[in-house]
Amino acid sequence: MLRVGKIEYLNTVPVYYGFLSNRVDSKGIEFIDDVPSELNRLLREGLLDVSVISSYEYIENQDKYLLFPDFSISAKGRVMSVLFLSTVPIHQLHRKDVWITRSSMTSRELLKYLLREVYGVEPNFHYYSLKEDGLPLNPKAVLAIGDDALKLLNTKRFPFIYDLAEEWFNLTALPFVFALWAVNRESFKGKEKEIKEFYGKLKLSREVGESSFEEICKVYSKPLGIKEKMCLKYLKSLNFHLRDEEEKALKEFALRLGKELRLKFI
Repeated sequence: MLRVGKIEYLNTVPVYYGFLSNRVDSKGIEFIDDVPSELNRLLREGLLDVSVISSYEYIENQDKYLLFPDFSISAKGRVMSVLFLSTVPIHQLHRKDVWITRSSMTSRELLKYLLREVYGVEPNFHYYSLKEDGLPLNPKAVLAIGDDALKLLNTKRFPFIYDLAEEWFNLTALPFVFALWAVNRESFKGKEKEIKEFYGKLKLSREVGESSFEEICKVYSKPLGIKEKMCLKYLKSLNFHLRDEEEKALKEFALRLGKELRLKFI
């Protein structure tokens, strides 16, 4: 049985939709749903064979992983699901309390970089989990990701909303790569055939998903509390491939964090 990590957010549904809609055979595959930070840990520790992981996790621990070619969750400009929401303009947050979700590694590191290097602001960071703790009481500013961010997009509670993918694009003219599909290297040694078969199935699953945005939004928008039109706009803002421009963007992000990046594929 191949153990495969799957994020609980709408942004991965198009990649898995072939499996979710039973149009691609999932025999021999066990899907494990969790938040990005937990999937990172499970794959790193060998408790999963394959998973979508934070791009920052790959940058930090690239010797432990091999990547699936041409798979990512990325956006060129506004993404709507990685938001920094504030009650005051961003430059007024120096030494103020800022709450960051524990669910994501990449978004946290991107936010810290932007605050420090672009805005010259160093807040006091606190960590929360919307799932476990709920939204902090009267926060000055908060980082939210995934479905949680989509739900907060039209809130009047935070008059200043910064889309982090858009902030990165304005800075670099590059897309931002939030997540990648990776294989635990030890798993690959023992399950190469099964993993390569799953890679082929995942490509088919993504093909189904990329041609089914309207169908996906009919199923998923109501439970999320968002309109189908907004759901469709969101999915169209995402890119699920990893091509030259995304690879360049990944390397640029690593460089700005003082890291050297080597992309190794199965």
